Amino acid sequence: MHELSIATALAETLIGYMQEHKVTVSCAHICVGMLSGIDPEALQFAWEPAVENFPGSGLDKCRLDIRMARLKHHCRNCGGDFEFDSWQIECPECKCESLSRSSGSEFLLESIEVENV
Repeated sequence: MHELSIATALAETLIGYMQEHKVTVSCAHICVGMLSGIDPEALQFAWEPAVENFPGSGLDKCRLDIRMARLKHHCRNCGGDFEFDSWQIECPECKCESLSRSSGSEFLLESIEVENV
């Protein structure tokens, strides 16, 4: 389960931020691409054990808010940009089979909610 190592790396990043800015993180908003290979449920499940590796860090009350990103495609024929829930080849505008995927494998820490210590 590589989600545990991802959760651990995320915890380390948040701890560094908390130490630098003297705040507590109460929520981390994460965006996971559909093709990233990351299972959002497994990541959520791995979060608690990852945080337990850092006792006294202040992350014990931090929750994860995970959002799945839709696949973004770009048409090489008409130049249009489109979002879909699955891989597509045919452009909905020009009907050519000229779509290329422009995103879908991302893992982003989009924002955090903090409280002053």
